[in-house]
Amino acid sequence: MPNISNLITERELLDFSQNFAVARNYMGSWLFPDRKTQYIEQEYTRLARNGNLPLVAKVHAFDTEAAIGSRVPFEKVEIEELLIKEKINLTESIARVTRGLSMEMDTLRRYVFDDVARLAEGVVTRAEVAKMDALTTGKMSVRENGATIDVDYGVPAENRVTSDWTDTGADILGDVRRWRMTAIGNGEAPNVAITTEKVLLCIMQNKGVQKAIYGTVGEGTLPTRDDVNELFRAQFGVTISVNEDRYGVMGTGEDGLAAIKQARFFPEGKFVLTSTGMDGEVGVGLWGVTPEEAAVGGAFDSRRQSQFVTCVTWETPDPVATWSKASGVFIPVMPNVYGHIIATVGGSALSEG
Repeated sequence: MPNISNLITERELLDFSQNFAVARNYMGSWLFPDRKTQYIEQEYTRLARNGNLPLVAKVHAFDTEAAIGSRVPFEKVEIEELLIKEKINLTESIARVTRGLSMEMDTLRRYVFDDVARLAEGVVTRAEVAKMDALTTGKMSVRENGATIDVDYGVPAENRVTSDWTDTGADILGDVRRWRMTAIGNGEAPNVAITTEKVLLCIMQNKGVQKAIYGTVGEGTLPTRDDVNELFRAQFGVTISVNEDRYGVMGTGEDGLAAIKQARFFPEGKFVLTSTGMDGEVGVGLWGVTPEEAAVGGAFDSRRQSQFVTCVTWETPDPVATWSKASGVFIPVMPNVYGHIIATVGGSALSEG
């Protein structure tokens, strides 16, 4: 079998890292667009409650001195970045699939790069999980591999609400109207709602929603998603988006063998009302400099600004092995939480799925 260490050079891994884009067809990619910085501080500032409202100036008599204005106050939010990483023993992987085979060098290189790409993709997937945690809980609690990290984005207590929408007689429109007014009372009118297919079906099956769309004679008629969105835009200025994206978690099956279990990015039974800017953003997915990247040093130039995930390899002499690792330093940032409503609406009838 060829020497693995000769298959991929450090230059090739650096080029791979600097050209590995992290934008995906996930909701987090447009709600929390990814940006790279050489600084991830332990705290950031955001506008205080009602801080985005226009402040009124005072009327003056002619020939009088203008009153001195006040700047909008800021709040400090403490955060702790996540170090996301994973490694794999390439020698054992290739030995397993090449045993008894005669493989071309180019084929081996592609196999190794596929392994590296899977590791890097795992880092991006974990970042998406963090984005959806921030969106659907307003908090982040990590207990993984010795890391104990708790981040509280400061969503007000009154913005965390509960209702059971599995009952077709539930007052869904009344709930959304009240929650919208809570957000407006905090200085922000939501323009986006995010939920799951099961919750959207509960909305479609709701008698009050059907009556609002079709009138009394139309009660019992299942509306389309477009019908529901037209109603929600007219009544609340909100468009509903559905998130059914899934990811895999390595676990153990009933037979005791390794098995991949399915998990949701956006949890079942949640309904989030939030306000996006003109660019459609709720926050930012902030990437920092990894320990491996920092060890190399050098100027923080345009190439390093596009290096979100760092991929490296190294060898161990005993046992003889060549390892590959992908890592990223990441934290989602939510600068405006006062108009952010997190509702649990599934009731006991909706199970995770």
